Amino acid sequence: MTNISLIIPTFNNESTLRACLESISKQNLVPSETIIADGYSTDNTINIAKEFDCKIVYENRGTRAAACNEALKVAQGDIIAFTDSDVVVDKGWLENIVEAFNKMDIEVACVAGPHLEYPDESLFGRAVSAVYNTIFGGRWSEQAKSIFDKQERFVQSAAGCNAAYRRESLEEVLPFNESLLTAEDTDINYRLIQRGKRLFFTPNAIVYHQRPQKHKSFRNKSRKYAIGKIQFFRVHKAGLELWHLIPLLYFFTGIFLSLALFVNLWAGIGLAAYFGAYLIVIKIISVIQAIKYRQWKFLFMLPIMFFEGHLFWSIGILQEVFSAKKGD
Repeated sequence: MTNISLIIPTFNNESTLRACLESISKQNLVPSETIIADGYSTDNTINIAKEFDCKIVYENRGTRAAACNEALKVAQGDIIAFTDSDVVVDKGWLENIVEAFNKMDIEVACVAGPHLEYPDESLFGRAVSAVYNTIFGGRWSEQAKSIFDKQERFVQSAAGCNAAYRRESLEEVLPFNESLLTAEDTDINYRLIQRGKRLFFTPNAIVYHQRPQKHKSFRNKSRKYAIGKIQFFRVHKAGLELWHLIPLLYFFTGIFLSLALFVNLWAGIGLAAYFGAYLIVIKIISVIQAIKYRQWKFLFMLPIMFFEGHLFWSIGILQEVFSAKKGD
């Protein structure tokens, strides 16, 4: 089983796509076809894709799910693999995926692997990894576990930047849900598990994924992931736990405590203690991560990133909740 279709969603990714496609061309097991699913890029993305003889399809709905659906219309492989344009893949990536499939029974619909830190990752990108590798940054999530946990195991979801599926299994649950801004990978994996299929994680199927490179992209990613989380919950009534809401509840509680200042100025002491405790905790975590990563600049970078990540996650939740109510 070595007939592999590789799907890569793109949109204005000229800065990273060439390195991605070069790494794919150097695979021990080269895919039978590489399909670029593009959102009508206005930069040099398509010209780069043509240099590597990729199949090219287009989508105009603006989501990764839509890009995947368009690519699947032309995919011919027995295995359908997915990655992102800001990824470079390990030389044995697809070879190790196929080896894992061959060891598994037919109920294993998906093989996934880790998405590790990008080669020569920027300081900001390394700081993003340091944030993710904490309980305050989502270390408990399946996405973060796929970065940091190295053992073979069956999993409940697989990151879309490093996942491959048996075609016959994937076709049982297609199409990808285009109403989801993010979490289309979580959605398709959830539906597979509901049908009795299994997802297997192997640490040998490695890709290297570039993290957000600026505060703006980091904030935007936090917001979009929160929107996807609420959208997924609305569809399946699953996947939303109390700790997903803790940042929002914390900020809301702080706002209500602030109202007490209109009644009694001494309430300011309690308010300062309330937010002070949060700042102390994220500062302590930042110190620990600065030592772990041997990067003293994290002492100043990480507290800001924890705060903006939590704030924009909360904004994303509110944005989706109120936009849904408006639609009703």
